[in-house]
Amino acid sequence: MSWPASFTRYGVTLKPLTDEMLETVRGWRNDPVIATQMLDKHYITAEEQQQWFARLQCDRSRAYWVAWFKDEPIGVASLVDISLEQGCAAPGMYIYPERYRNNIVPFCVAFALNDVAFEVLKLNLLHGKVYASNPASLRFHLKSGYQVSEIRDDLIYMQLTYADYQTARTPIARFIRY
Repeated sequence: MSWPASFTRYGVTLKPLTDEMLETVRGWRNDPVIATQMLDKHYITAEEQQQWFARLQCDRSRAYWVAWFKDEPIGVASLVDISLEQGCAAPGMYIYPERYRNNIVPFCVAFALNDVAFEVLKLNLLHGKVYASNPASLRFHLKSGYQVSEIRDDLIYMQLTYADYQTARTPIARFIRY
């Protein structure tokens, strides 16, 4: 199997990040709307992006995809700190076009990513971090089934089990028509 593999579900296709998409992704990531919500907020140069991508090629503890919706690249989905032995990872995602941020599309991307984690990689726990100053992200995570495990400084640490995810996904997935 190629790493990471493409995955399609909920009207979204997660395609492995390619060299051709690096500058697009870097532009999205450096946009202040996105960058301010990242743990690492520094501006990423083209050289830094290339070096990061080169390291990523041989690293099975991290996987990055470009999320496509209706034949348009709309964001990035990732799993980092992947431990197949411990059965866990830390997911991440962002949606760039504003028209897709406040509707069901982010759930489609998150659900596709979660399905990769739980069904393809057979993980049993996802770890998330949300800034307390980002109530929209907190609501999104809670609606997706995450449980708060710890609050420290400005970060809320959360966990998602497959069972909690399935329970949360079922009522939302009824509205996905893609």
